Amino acid sequence: MIHIAFCFDNAYAPHCATVMASVMAHSGDEPITFHVLSDSLSKENKQSIEAWTIQRGVATNFYTIDPQRYADFQVGESNYLNISTYFRLDLPELLPDLDKVLYLDTDTIVCSSLSELWATDISEYALAGVRDRINDYVRVYNRLGYPMSDGYVNAGMLLINLRRWREDKVFEQARSIAKDKSAQLLNHDQDIINILYHGKILFLDFRWNLLEWFLYEERCLYISKKFYPQIEQAIARPAIIHYCVPSKPWNKECINPFARLYADYRAQTPWPQYEVTHRSAPPLLNRL
Repeated sequence: MIHIAFCFDNAYAPHCATVMASVMAHSGDEPITFHVLSDSLSKENKQSIEAWTIQRGVATNFYTIDPQRYADFQVGESNYLNISTYFRLDLPELLPDLDKVLYLDTDTIVCSSLSELWATDISEYALAGVRDRINDYVRVYNRLGYPMSDGYVNAGMLLINLRRWREDKVFEQARSIAKDKSAQLLNHDQDIINILYHGKILFLDFRWNLLEWFLYEERCLYISKKFYPQIEQAIARPAIIHYCVPSKPWNKECINPFARLYADYRAQTPWPQYEVTHRSAPPLLNRL
């Protein structure tokens, strides 16, 4: 059984369902259970997701998070992030009977079976994930205060050792960091996870979290060229695509060559019809 967790607000329900559709399309005979964490999921959207996944033989568990629990966590002025990005910190307590869980952002698309990823042994690690595009940017490590040799993981896909996170009381530690180092946390819970677990992360092949940044010009990257061959192989055979720039596939400004996959899987959800709209702010790539 593969256990997959998502954290989002009500507005992102159709996008999460799109990720779910892509997972189910490649699950084969592998049983799947989804775990949905939200502070605002409407009764109607919950019922739609539940009925739809049950029809496909997949169980979905829902958890309501009190946003006041995260009053000490900041999201800055981002127009596409909100407090729900931190909810994964509650997974160890919400899933007490599980030793691990696969977390996916709701701006990803799965392109292959997740069985190989799920079978990864992380018993000696706190988590497994893929290096971020800023993995070799010295300012990241000066800001967060640990050695560059430990690397920097992107949190859009994490295979989490729940047993370890439980033992470490990860929520309490994360809250202390959020309160004490708020000025240093430019990348929110991703920074916190790297501060907590640098040196205890198993770095995986780039195909398990193909960041959109890797598809564009080199000026967008702060990662050693020694990783370029691996990244090129991942582009040719991605397992998980991550639409991680501010312009998403449901925005007219999106230029991701894999954007069509989002439309294909969105068509399989309870929300097949949607309008492609402009972003509320100028695209980041244009500003660059």
